[in-house]
Amino acid sequence: MKKVFTLIAGMLLICGSVSAQKKWTNVVVNGDMEGDLPAYENLEAMQVEGATWNSFWAHEFPKNEIGEEQYQGTASIVVDPTNPNNHCARVIARSEATADSCENKTKNGEALASWDCQFFIYATEPIPQGKMVRLTMKVRADKAGKAETQAHWAPGDYNHYQLFGDINVTTEWQTITTDEIIVSADQCKEADGKNFQSVAFNLSTNVEGNVFYFDEIKLEVKDDAPDDPEEEATWINLLRKGTETVDKVGNFTTFTGRNGATNKDEQAELVNDPVDGQPALKVTTVAWNAEGVLKNSEGTDSLDSDDNPVTAKYYIVDNDTILSSDSRDGKSFDDWRTQFFVTTPHKFKTNQKYKFVMWARAARTDGQPLEEEISLDTQAHTTPGGYIHWQFCGSLNLNEEWQQFVFGTDEEPSTIASEANGGQTIAFNCNKNKDVAVDLYFRFDEFSFMSNVITPSERALETASITLPLSATVGEITTGSIDLTEVLKVLEVQGDANRYVEDTKSIKVKYINPETEDDAYADVDLTAGINIDANGNWVESDANAIILDKSEDVENNILPVNITNNGVTLETGKSIDAKIAFEKDFWRYLFKVSFIDAEAYAGVSEVTVAPKNNVMYDLMGRQLTKAAKGLYIMNGKKVLVK
Repeated sequence: MKKVFTLIAGMLLICGSVSAQKKWTNVVVNGDMEGDLPAYENLEAMQVEGATWNSFWAHEFPKNEIGEEQYQGTASIVVDPTNPNNHCARVIARSEATADSCENKTKNGEALASWDCQFFIYATEPIPQGKMVRLTMKVRADKAGKAETQAHWAPGDYNHYQLFGDINVTTEWQTITTDEIIVSADQCKEADGKNFQSVAFNLSTNVEGNVFYFDEIKLEVKDDAPDDPEEEATWINLLRKGTETVDKVGNFTTFTGRNGATNKDEQAELVNDPVDGQPALKVTTVAWNAEGVLKNSEGTDSLDSDDNPVTAKYYIVDNDTILSSDSRDGKSFDDWRTQFFVTTPHKFKTNQKYKFVMWARAARTDGQPLEEEISLDTQAHTTPGGYIHWQFCGSLNLNEEWQQFVFGTDEEPSTIASEANGGQTIAFNCNKNKDVAVDLYFRFDEFSFMSNVITPSERALETASITLPLSATVGEITTGSIDLTEVLKVLEVQGDANRYVEDTKSIKVKYINPETEDDAYADVDLTAGINIDANGNWVESDANAIILDKSEDVENNILPVNITNNGVTLETGKSIDAKIAFEKDFWRYLFKVSFIDAEAYAGVSEVTVAPKNNVMYDLMGRQLTKAAKGLYIMNGKKVLVK
């Protein structure tokens, strides 16, 4: 298996200097709805040379009780009904009954089309294929519901039905930040010489009608990468050990099997393949185990239109009859009764390049020769079972011999379809062949994306939270510890943990760059000490900082640390929060660290404050003249007497 593990220079902060970062540019004006901009009745009136730009448009029926035509023009800016000091955009989606009475209903079949009422963000400039975009906004509605998003050229000039997916809306203001997407050829209608310039929200998703409110809108485009050879992307294989990768992704592992008989999701079974004895992942499909005359709900024979008994193949599980081929009473034996899932930490984005390489074969469970090929379909899911789209990388036809399947190469990579945007999982539907039970065997070599599209959070294989004590007294040192057991396990570190901590200099402090909102990391050595300011950011100087350093060697995977207050003020009842990443190659284990007042620190075994010859109290506040071994209060601090 090809392994590529490289730290990308553009993602690191080296010796206190920030490398070149891509910036986000907002392409809407008046996103807070507080500016005084002119209103236009139509696009032509605004698009004349010299017109003041207006980024928010609506197609709605505000006077629909008398059946007037659809209004198309600048969206209404109104006083926020929940806050008289705030303004927002308001869009009215009429009910289906009103649309019927006006006899001008926009139809989808016979139902009210979701695009009967629309709200648009009209960008100040066209956005071409290949650009990365994201959307942030506040939204609420009079009724809980949803808004569909589409890509348009100008408002009403449709390009593609899918952009950021559906936006769920509640009756309270909430801030929505979408996944970043890469604009596809379909979304900008490249074939027609167009570009994407408008986000369309289809609002007629409730037959009873609704009223939507929008505010604090930013549609941002990411600048092109700087022309710097050090920032060239590298292929990163998300299957770190191929078939034997067992990384945890949310509540699932990399490889998850859905057993057709029990319909339960469990970690996929890793076995030695009976053909060559090498490791393989296995899932067993379900075949009919009975055949005969079907019974109806009254317990009598089912009859067809000619009063002949209906016979079928069926499968019985938990005393329930599931039909092999025909559907009856909603109990059809679906293709996805048995599924196999490959899940990654990375969220797919439209038009991203990827490579996927796997092997597979099939064999009958009864040991008889496999007389026909077994067909599998692939789908895009979020997590296993979270269906998005019926197609990911096509269908596979398997026989008893191992076959390699390659989707994308270095020269001609595959691309993520817009319908798979936001997914994280490839799902294999394993029950297309319903007349024979088979064992399906899989081996995976590679599922790679370019390193520049994998976010820092997706690089973290696991995340944990810890607290460390910080003295309120400047110059005083408290001690704590960090348990590295899971870190070493997840990052697959072998050998002496001290060498890992000291020699590789793999401990980084994470902070968010306030200008670019990108993550950056400091290449620092915990043994020499790292400095954290009152905002949890890494700083070069140790003045007015928390100094965190390794105090002793690691024993039993426990890393002792000193925490020195070198001029930081910790507010009462507050914490200073930072993030520390232990890294190996491209991957990391992320700790969310909270520095809290040493007096409130609950980890007794992790706190020692040097004792002084002063008045001592027990934890009930009673003064003592002599203390045995235990935890006490002295000079306003916890003291551990050994």
